[in-house]
Amino acid sequence: SSDNYIFPYLIGNETPIQQKAVIKDIIRRINKRLKKIGNELGISGISTYTARHSFASVLKRSGANIAYISESLGHSDLKTTENYLASFEREEREKNAKLLTNFRE
Repeated sequence: SSDNYIFPYLIGNETPIQQKAVIKDIIRRINKRLKKIGNELGISGISTYTARHSFASVLKRSGANIAYISESLGHSDLKTTENYLASFEREEREKNAKLLTNFRE
C-alpha cells in the first residue's frame, strides 16, 4: 500500500516493470528541478546521484556501520554496498592524482 512509502508515488500493486518506470520518471523530474535550483545558486552537478553519493560518503567517513549504510541505500547485499563505497575511494584517489598532475604544470 502507499502507506509503506514516504512519498506515495507507488500504490503498492505495480509490477516491477511499472515500479521501475515510475521511479525513473520521478528521479528524472527531481533531477530536472535540482539542476534548475543549482543553476540559480551557481552550483553545478547537483542530482539525486550526487545526493546519494554524498550521503553514503559522509556516513562512511563518520565511521557508520556498513550494514547501516547498506540498509539506508536499499541494497539487498552488503557486497553491493562495499563495491559502491570502494568506488568512492577510487574517485578520491583519481581526484588527488589530478591535483598533483596540475600542480606540476
